[in-house]
Amino acid sequence: MVMGLKMKKPLKGTKRNAKKALSLLRVRNSFLYQAAYPNYPSNFTRDSLIYTMLSGDKKGMREQIAFSAENQGKKADPITGEEPGKIHHELPAVIMNGKSSAYNACDTTAIFLLAIASLNESGDDNILDIYADNIEAGIAYIKSHIRGGLFYEDPSFSGGTKFALKVTYWKDSEINHENTSTKYPIVYSLAHFQNASALRAIGIALFRSDLIDLAEKMTDTGIESLWQDDHFIVARDGEGKDIDPVSSDSLHALNYINPDYISADYVGKVEKYMEKLETEAGYLSGVACHDEIDEYHTRYVWTHEQALLHSASKKHSMTRSASVSSRAVEYMDTFPEIIDPLEGFKPAGNQPQLWAIGASRYFKKSLDSPSDRYAKVISHIATPRSFLNLINSDTAKFSHLTKFYKKHLPKR
Repeated sequence: MVMGLKMKKPLKGTKRNAKKALSLLRVRNSFLYQAAYPNYPSNFTRDSLIYTMLSGDKKGMREQIAFSAENQGKKADPITGEEPGKIHHELPAVIMNGKSSAYNACDTTAIFLLAIASLNESGDDNILDIYADNIEAGIAYIKSHIRGGLFYEDPSFSGGTKFALKVTYWKDSEINHENTSTKYPIVYSLAHFQNASALRAIGIALFRSDLIDLAEKMTDTGIESLWQDDHFIVARDGEGKDIDPVSSDSLHALNYINPDYISADYVGKVEKYMEKLETEAGYLSGVACHDEIDEYHTRYVWTHEQALLHSASKKHSMTRSASVSSRAVEYMDTFPEIIDPLEGFKPAGNQPQLWAIGASRYFKKSLDSPSDRYAKVISHIATPRSFLNLINSDTAKFSHLTKFYKKHLPKR
């Protein structure tokens, strides 16, 4: 288990203490953030942009977009997983098995485009012009991965045979299957629908009917090919085998599918299917296939995902799943990464976690209001210290981060 942050007085989920938690994660004096304290001191595109979309933090969104655009992939690199147009996973990266985690994500480019589309939708008139080249590169990256209407992940796109990480969408510990070795090329259902949604969102923003048409084809193909009885499979691997453990991915994926594109019957079946994952603190992210599976993405209730599941539930008028996912609110006082049902639903993991702060802010506004910020965004589409003080306090551990951010932070 990842060890959490120990404080004399835990942070409480108030607006004031959300600000304190953010100050702990903030990079220098910017609105760029590390993913969590204490174990994820790097910047993760996925975590940061999901946080900004859940919380409505436009300053944070703009700064993360700028940072991700500056570091967008320009070449194929089998060590880092870099590809032209691909948005980074983790910077500074970590080295595992001789590979770098820098570009080990197949959903970050989609989330990047969704964030740009959401800023444009909210009236940021120059955003499409400022990032025109980055947008086109991101579109080209997604299109290069589409085969027969499905989005495939494969290290061969970067010239390699494997990534540092075993899995490259958000549940990136390992594949939850009897054989945990990922067989490429692979289709992850959630990542497929995220990339389709991104093409649709940016297509609407740019008045590009070709992108909208492609997105609709991907959505239709995904629903037809990846649906199994009452849910979407988690993945289909390079040997044509369906990887189909009990998983929250089906409800999560509905965030990226407009209600007009999927039948109410399918939606109802997903809601019923999710009962297998229900707990008093929300939904588990999955159920392990066997005892040897890494429990990081199967044992716990992930706080940030509850906000995304709640958003999907509201988008598709799923009352029960909205109610279940909102139970997590009672466990978010310290903005924990995860909640552990096997330890009496105690907060666990990193505390605070950036996207848990986003989830807390999302629920605060969503439960008080009929509107749903995240669904609207994607329909178009420890005593707190500053991060600089934090890294200066442990030179041996964080000196490389100081140098990295001083070099790569957007100029002010």
